[in-house]
Amino acid sequence: MINILKHRDENLVRLYKYFLPYKGKIAVASIFLIATALTSSATATLLGKLTDVSFYQGGSWLVFALPAALIAVTLVFAISTVLSAYIMSQVSQSVLVTLRKELFNSVLHWPESQYQKVSTGLISSKFVNESTLALSGAADSVTVMIRDTVQIIGLLCVLFWHDWILTLVTFVIGPALFIVLRLLSKKVKVVVKQSQETLGNMISRIQESYEAERIVKINDSYDFEDERFSKVNMRIRRLALKTNILQGLPTPLTQILTMVAVAFVVAVALIEAQGGALTFGQFVTFLSALLLIKAPVQHLAGLNSTFASISVAAKSIFDVIDAKPELDTGKKELKEIHQGIAFTDVHLRYPGQEADALKGISFTVKNGESIALVGQSGSGKTSIVNLLPRFLEVTGGKITIDGIDIRDYTLESLRSQMSLVSQDVFLFEDTIKNNITYGVKSSVTEEEINDAIDAADLRGLIQSLPKGIDTSVGEGGKLLSGGQRQRISIARAILKNAPIVILDEATSALDSKSENDIKNSLKKLTKGKISITVAHRLSTIEDCNRIYVISDGKIQEEGPHKLLLSLNGIYAKLCRMQKIK
Repeated sequence: MINILKHRDENLVRLYKYFLPYKGKIAVASIFLIATALTSSATATLLGKLTDVSFYQGGSWLVFALPAALIAVTLVFAISTVLSAYIMSQVSQSVLVTLRKELFNSVLHWPESQYQKVSTGLISSKFVNESTLALSGAADSVTVMIRDTVQIIGLLCVLFWHDWILTLVTFVIGPALFIVLRLLSKKVKVVVKQSQETLGNMISRIQESYEAERIVKINDSYDFEDERFSKVNMRIRRLALKTNILQGLPTPLTQILTMVAVAFVVAVALIEAQGGALTFGQFVTFLSALLLIKAPVQHLAGLNSTFASISVAAKSIFDVIDAKPELDTGKKELKEIHQGIAFTDVHLRYPGQEADALKGISFTVKNGESIALVGQSGSGKTSIVNLLPRFLEVTGGKITIDGIDIRDYTLESLRSQMSLVSQDVFLFEDTIKNNITYGVKSSVTEEEINDAIDAADLRGLIQSLPKGIDTSVGEGGKLLSGGQRQRISIARAILKNAPIVILDEATSALDSKSENDIKNSLKKLTKGKISITVAHRLSTIEDCNRIYVISDGKIQEEGPHKLLLSLNGIYAKLCRMQKIK
């Protein structure tokens, strides 16, 4: 702990603060660690006494008592070691649960821009690798600091008691040891950070190749993917070897320096013993204590590289935990919608871009109205609907609901008024039922669930499965077709029954028959509600109150279907391409 304070490493100090709620358990573990440490001093002393008894008091009862005492000390060592390790493991795992919970909570509340910056591989590495490294290292270092510090103090007391001048001689190695370990610590930090980043890249590469397995196969890109993976894999190998070397150097270097001091002291002690200044038993005690003190010194010296690794891992974790969450400064609660939605001169510019993606978007949607956004890919349609639930933040203008800026509403109340069916359907690795009821499970009845299933045309699929609605959809819904996944997403939106419905290419993955089957269901879903539909299939939006044609981030045309056809503009051209009259 002195090492932490000396280097004023804020990440280490912050990490160890997570252990404070468990100070009671750590105190109990410390008692066992102290008992473990004191067995070294007891062993050295008993060995010396046993030697003197054997040489000078052959018939003494101590000949039997001292060996028995050695066995008892060994038992104390074994029991104390096991119990302290178990208690510290409990503490470290409890802290690990807390850290991972904070990590997960932070990631869930990231703004959209943060998700775009960080790969899933890097995030996975923080949960799996860095958090485990930080906590296991922190718990082990607490054990070493308590046990080995007490062990060294105990053995030094034995050494000073027998010959304080010789003991002081051993301290000459201190400055050299400090300089060597400080240099190694700096190098370890750099290499460990590179290793963690590379491991995150490897996880990303594996996930990417796994999810793109069909693209790899159809393009016969096995060799290319092997080569890309091999580069990352070999870099991890090189960094791991470098880390192992740097982390392994303190032990042999410490051993060399300590053994030089020990050899010198032993030589002097032998001279004293031969001259009668020390008994043979005292010499054995002194020698045993010197040899026993070597291991704890090495352990404490090794903490420099351990702290360096923990510090890098802790910083990586805290960078995620401290990342700014999405803005939620609103104080008002949106409980119902009376008037409608208004976009007023809305602009949007993505981070790092020089031009606006949306330029002066203005329109209104009254309660009960349905509108549609159409246009070529990349025109800005999805950006517009992503602004409404504040997945993205406007960079100019404002969006209001019932005349109040949506930034004045709390995020929870704002989003509770919206259902979303996106073209990018995501299903959790769970049952069909749990995916349909996601977010509303505790507030819906079986009858409502069945109604949603029928409205989304899922009844046939469910009846065809052996486990019915309790069938698992697989990771990301991979056991279902694109259309089936989309219908589950639609059923989820129907079940939420929110007053604002956002349909972002809701029927994009459906064939023509399925699209027609659920068309009426979507009409029922949006009846009496505000609905905003983003569509490429123009046949799904003919009945909307108004259609807005988006091009280059601007509204180029607006009006109902027939009016836009009569204008013979962009919308009419799109309709002709899809043979819609």
